[in-house]
Amino acid sequence: MSEFAGRTEFWNIGYPFAGALVYLIAPIALASIAYAMRRRWQLWHTAGADVDLGPSSVRWKAFLSLLVGGLFAHKQFVRKRDLYPGIMHFSIFWGFTILLIATTIAAFEFNAEKYLDWIWPTAHIRVELGFIWDVFGGGLATVGLSMAFWRRYVIKPSRLNTALDEGVVLGFLFALLITGFLIEGMRIGATELNPSSSYYDTSIAVWSPIGWIFAKALMGIGFTSATLESVHAITWWAHAGIFVSAIVYAALRFSRFTHMIVSPMNWYYRSLRPRGALKPMGDFETLETFGAKDIPDLSWTQMLSFDACTNCGRCQDACPAWASGKPLSPRAVIQGMRGYMEERAPVLLGTPEGEAPPEPATSMVHDAIGDDALWSCLTCAACLDACPVEINQIEPIIDMRRFLTLEEASTPDTAQSALQSIEQRGHPWRGTTLTRTSWMDGLDIPTLAEKPESEVLFWVGCSGALVQRGVDTTRSMASVLKKAGIEFAVLGDEETCTGDPARRLGNEYLFQMQAETNIETFKQYDVKKIITTCPHCFNTIKNEYPQLGGNYDVIHYTAFVGELLKEGKLKPTEAGIGKVGTVTYHDSCYLGRHNGEFGAPREIISSIPGLNFVEMDRNQERSFCCGAGGGQMWMEAEGERVNHMRTDQFLETGAETVAVSCPFCIQMFDEGITAKGAEDDKKAVDLISILDKMTD
Repeated sequence: MSEFAGRTEFWNIGYPFAGALVYLIAPIALASIAYAMRRRWQLWHTAGADVDLGPSSVRWKAFLSLLVGGLFAHKQFVRKRDLYPGIMHFSIFWGFTILLIATTIAAFEFNAEKYLDWIWPTAHIRVELGFIWDVFGGGLATVGLSMAFWRRYVIKPSRLNTALDEGVVLGFLFALLITGFLIEGMRIGATELNPSSSYYDTSIAVWSPIGWIFAKALMGIGFTSATLESVHAITWWAHAGIFVSAIVYAALRFSRFTHMIVSPMNWYYRSLRPRGALKPMGDFETLETFGAKDIPDLSWTQMLSFDACTNCGRCQDACPAWASGKPLSPRAVIQGMRGYMEERAPVLLGTPEGEAPPEPATSMVHDAIGDDALWSCLTCAACLDACPVEINQIEPIIDMRRFLTLEEASTPDTAQSALQSIEQRGHPWRGTTLTRTSWMDGLDIPTLAEKPESEVLFWVGCSGALVQRGVDTTRSMASVLKKAGIEFAVLGDEETCTGDPARRLGNEYLFQMQAETNIETFKQYDVKKIITTCPHCFNTIKNEYPQLGGNYDVIHYTAFVGELLKEGKLKPTEAGIGKVGTVTYHDSCYLGRHNGEFGAPREIISSIPGLNFVEMDRNQERSFCCGAGGGQMWMEAEGERVNHMRTDQFLETGAETVAVSCPFCIQMFDEGITAKGAEDDKKAVDLISILDKMTD
């Protein structure tokens, strides 16, 4: 045996028989997991849509960043809005990881010394390391599992609905932990605390405090050294059996255990597109089907993401559609897709090559998910932001919307009306009496046709030109640009809808038509720099037009104006501040969560002298959607309206004014304030209009 004190591998078990058995069990366990992963890989690859993984160097860099920050530092899990489960997961992960490291090091020490006659470096500090293994391994694991049991069986949050699988997993982990402590305690009691043992040394025993406590407790209830040795052997084999059983359970059920493998895989294979950019469909002339009707219409990386889901419910808690009583739960979408995959993919795998697979017994779109759920999505990205394993819940929803719109023509009537208006008039605002140039009356604004040398194109957008509240914002934007001495031009009648509503409603064909028209216009005038007031236009031109060859420097006005303020080209005063009162700010989903712009609007607010600003409780990444995204602006809402919920959150601040930086948001707040009967003393104003009034 080793001359070094501390944990002795295979003590009291019998070597080489026990060791040989353990080394036989280990590859069997690993083979079980490998078989399960291979089978799952086959299921995933029944999907047939193209996958663009991009450069591997970029992917590895992004993956390692997530691995360090998301897994090791647990930034993806430990968030203020979800602190308890975040700490719980951190404790379980690092507790059992440290215990695994301890077991691995012990195996290296034993085999290096026995077969290579080499002392593994850690053997010199085996006693001191025992303290780390006990306190930071066993201690953290105990804290994490205790929190998990308390949360699931005492607190019982409504979003947790996997009691059986979760209970089995927690049971396995607890059994591994308690038997591990018992094994350590019985070894310490029979050796380091036993005066008749050659290992006797009480000063060493206390370096493993949890094991020492177990040893003292067992000895206190009458366990003799002989009893400790006998029960130790039984417990050691029980511990090994529990481990093997857990591996087999994970392999057979592809349960919660396997997310330790699949979730990091999803981090690596997740889309590296900007969050606000939807997946392109490609060349319509080569497509056999439009949208996703069945598994072959999806990508294998999407199928992988369904398995990466741990059913934690964070996305559901964050979803405004779910909060307002709509039939959409992002968690249920992903779990429904996983269930459909497990039902349908084996049928596809069993179909002989060259033969058409049988029609599915149930519809992926209509049965597994449901039309109402698909049309309830606001595409606000609250679910994406909340998901610790980077699942994109929006992507399969849009894929299935494309099927409903392009294959079945079953778009909701009001949304279909907006799509028809885009196709016929170039904008979704059916019935407007305004034109693309009405807002320009009396302002002396040049068009690019009149001033093609202009370096900056001010993209007005449909709402900015054709909705009166949007017109007010557009005129303020033009005024601020003039005050700052910025030379700019607009497209006027040559401007047409970016196609954003069409794409979010599933009409990819109409989106491409609109995008290609605008890209051709930009090419005609050699447009390079574009400023927008609408986050939806900003996101579409910046993140989605490059898919069709349109690459431009696109800036939302909050960032552009923020720079003008820093350069001293705009100097706000306190004039008129009394009419505004206390101000709060609403983060637009497509400016904030989708494009990460939270600071610029607040810099504008802080630049206005004397302005009293208060934050809403749900702000920045946690901002609650206004209710207009994902084409909901043109759909009838049933039940509680999302914009009414957000209006309530505004009213709770006590502020007189809610500042916004999106034309959709301002319309939704206007309706919400009126519906709440607060229009006499509360108002919604675009931030650029506030700045315009307070700038000479």
